[in-house]
Amino acid sequence: MGGKSFPTFAVLILVLALIWLAVELQLITVNIPWLPLIVVLVAAGWIVNHYSRG
Repeated sequence: MGGKSFPTFAVLILVLALIWLAVELQLITVNIPWLPLIVVLVAAGWIVNHYSRG
């Protein structure tokens, strides 16, 4: 299938960085426990990549 997979981990890090930037710029105000959220999203990304490779 071409050998390339979707860069799930990179996209997750990008989304988290954008949310973090928006919070720091006070564009949004949310109180999120960042570390558990990062762990959950990274694990979900690895699972999706694992099963999408077939």
